[in-house]
Amino acid sequence: MNLCRRSSRNLYTVSKMDPTKLATAFQHFLDDLSPTTTISFGSSTPSELLSSTERLTVSGPVLFVVTEALSKIYYLGLPSCPRLIATTNPYHYEGPAGFEVHPTLKQLQELGEHALASAWDHGLSDGLRRGLNTMGVNWTSIDAVRIAKAGESSDLAIVWIGVEPGALSFEEGSAVAYQCRTFSDRYGIRDFHVEIRESRVVRQASNRFLDPVPSSDATFAAAREPFTALLGIPLSAKCTPWAEGTGGFYLSTGDDDDKDIYLVTVRHAILPVDEDDNKEYERTARKVRQDVVVLGTSGFNEKLHAIDSSIQIQDSAMTKAKKRIRSTEGLDDPMCIEERMDAEHDLRKAETVFKALKALRHEIATQWGTKETRVIGELAWAPPIAFSTEPGQYTLDLAIIKIDADKLDATNYHGNSIGLGTKYTPSQFLDKIDLHPAYPAPLEFPINHIVTLQDQVPESALAKPPMLDANYTRCMPVFKNGAKTGTTIGRANRVSSYTRNFFAGQYHESREWPVIPTDEFLHPIGREKYSGPFSAEGDSGSCVADVCSRVGGIITGGAYDPNTTDSADVTYFTPISFIMKVLHGTKRFEHAHLNPVLT
Repeated sequence: MNLCRRSSRNLYTVSKMDPTKLATAFQHFLDDLSPTTTISFGSSTPSELLSSTERLTVSGPVLFVVTEALSKIYYLGLPSCPRLIATTNPYHYEGPAGFEVHPTLKQLQELGEHALASAWDHGLSDGLRRGLNTMGVNWTSIDAVRIAKAGESSDLAIVWIGVEPGALSFEEGSAVAYQCRTFSDRYGIRDFHVEIRESRVVRQASNRFLDPVPSSDATFAAAREPFTALLGIPLSAKCTPWAEGTGGFYLSTGDDDDKDIYLVTVRHAILPVDEDDNKEYERTARKVRQDVVVLGTSGFNEKLHAIDSSIQIQDSAMTKAKKRIRSTEGLDDPMCIEERMDAEHDLRKAETVFKALKALRHEIATQWGTKETRVIGELAWAPPIAFSTEPGQYTLDLAIIKIDADKLDATNYHGNSIGLGTKYTPSQFLDKIDLHPAYPAPLEFPINHIVTLQDQVPESALAKPPMLDANYTRCMPVFKNGAKTGTTIGRANRVSSYTRNFFAGQYHESREWPVIPTDEFLHPIGREKYSGPFSAEGDSGSCVADVCSRVGGIITGGAYDPNTTDSADVTYFTPISFIMKVLHGTKRFEHAHLNPVLT
C-alpha cells in the first residue's frame, strides 16, 4: 500500500496457497473441537483443494462460492470497488440474478463498539495472521470494519482480508474464509462474517511560499494552495520528480542552536523504494544536498491545467454575460433592465476573477515553472523503513526535510495549520463529522478556512474514542488535506489493522492504524450514494488530524488494487505518538516538538 504517486513497475509475485495446509492452519484450535460434519461446497466440489483425508471436519453451513458476476458488483459504492473473492455470509445472495440487476451500493464504516474490538488485540488478529501464513495465502491486509448499505448502519462486523490480485480462486477463497471464521468463533463472537477481496497495500506516495488568501479572494478556489506553506504541500525529490507525496507537519528540534523549521513526510516519497537501498540517510557536510521540491513534474502540470480550466470557466462566464447584455439593448421594460443589471454584475465579477487567475497563472508559470525554482528545502534525515506488529509499534516510514530559511516569513507561515479549501461549507463539514447534538463539536469551522493544530492525539484516544456520534457510538472523526484528494473526512477505527507489504524482495507484516472514509456522493446513475476515498495515490505523508485540532499522525498508504484504481478503501496512518517516540530516541531530535516558530 503505497500512496506515493509514481510510475510503477510490478515487482509483486503472486504465490499460490498450499491446499494441504487448510485443515491444519488453525490446528491448535481445531484440536479442541469435536469433529462433526464435512464441509461441502454446494454444487462445487473442492477436490482440487483437499484430498479425502484432508476434508475439514468443523461445524458450519454449506460453503458459499462467489460467482464472477457477483464479485464485480458486490462492493459497488466503495472507493475502489474491489473484487470480492469470498464471504461467509451467503444469505442475501440466494437469488443472485436479482442482486446483479439491482445491486446495492455499499459503504464502509468503522468497527465501533463490537465484541471483535475486545478480542482483536488479544490473540484474534495474531491468530488470523499466523493461520493465513500457514495456509500460504498471499494476503495483504486484515481489517475489522462494518460494511453496510449506503446511508444505513450495520450491526454486523466484517473481518476484511485483502489478498493479492489472482492469489485465490473463488473456491480457495471460500475455504480460507471459512477456516478464518471457524477460528474466530473460538472467541464466542457470532455477529460477524469474514470476507476476502483483492487489494494491495500501496505506499501512496526557488521562491518563497505564496501567502494564504481569504475565502473572498478570486484565486482562493484555484490551484493556489500547493504553493502556500499550509499543511498538505505536494512534495517530491528533485532527482526523482515522478514520485510524489505530501508534507505532513512542521517540527522543531527543540535545540536552542537550531533555529530551522523541519517538515515531516514519508521516506518513500523522497527516497523511492526502487531507487533506494533503505539505509539511514543523514545529511552531513560530506554528502551532496538532496533537494526537495514542491510538486513533481506531472503534479505541477496538473495544477497548471487546473488553473487553465478555471480561467476557461470565467471566460465562458464573461461571454455568456455579454450575450445577456446584448439581448437587452434598446429595451427599457423593468424585466429587461433588471436582467441587464444582473448580467453587468456577473460580467464584472467574472472579469475580476479572470484577471486574478491570469495573474496567478503567470506568477506560477514563470516563477515556479522549473524544478530549480520549486526547491523548498533539503532532506535532513530518514531512518530505514521498518515494519513491526509488536504492541505499540507501527510501520516506520519517515523523512525529515529542512525548509530553506528564505521560504518562510511572517505572512506565509502559519505553523501546523491545515487549509480546508472550498470543498465543504461550514455546515457540510460539521454534518459530516456527525457528532451527537448533546456533544458540542470541538472544532469551529474557521472564517479563513484554516485550522491551526495544537497538541497530539494520544494513542489511548484511538482505542477508546472520547466522542459520541449521532447514534451514541464512540467515534473519532478525522480529516486531512492531501496533495491528491485535498480535504477529506473520515473516522479512525478503534482497532489497529495489519498489513503485509512487499518490500526489498520479500513480504513484511506490520501494524497500522486505519481510517474509514465517510465522504458520500450521489451515484451518477442513480439516487443512491457512494463513498469517496479518504486518500489516494499521492497523499502519503499527509497529516491526519482529529476534530479537537490535534495532530494524529501521517498517512503511510492505503488498501486498493492499483491495477484498477488509485483510491483507497481503507487508509493507514502511523500515529504521532510512535513518530515522536522514534524522534525522541535520536540525538538530533531528542527534544523535538510540534510548535516551531520563526526567528
